[in-house]
Amino acid sequence: MEKTAYQPDGLHKPFAGYSHVIAVDGAKRMVFCAGQVSASADGAVVGEGDFEAQKEQVMSNLRDALAAAGAAFADVVKVTIYVVRQEDTPKARSLLAEYFGDCDPPTASTLCVLCGLANPKFLLEVEATAIL
Repeated sequence: MEKTAYQPDGLHKPFAGYSHVIAVDGAKRMVFCAGQVSASADGAVVGEGDFEAQKEQVMSNLRDALAAAGAAFADVVKVTIYVVRQEDTPKARSLLAEYFGDCDPPTASTLCVLCGLANPKFLLEVEATAIL
């Protein structure tokens, strides 16, 4: 499998460690993970009001979701990050380097600031697409 990144002329340089476009040739499997939130296995909110604690739980959940399909963070080609507080956007951007920094080329990504998520206690949700 070969992943190729494109940074098209006329588009700004990426604001963080991501690619504008990723093309994958020779893939055998696509894995789509639903948005993961800061919920424990029993559904309780982890880290209420604490972005960093929620980030750790969200990414642990995403790691487990990917692993269930035989994928890992290094296989992710697209990630979408949703936050509810504008001031958390730098922390959300740092998530790319922390968890997807080994992706070569860097993942394509989208970061959205929303008025809220399904549960008002959630500060962050992350969904991912991986290619194997």
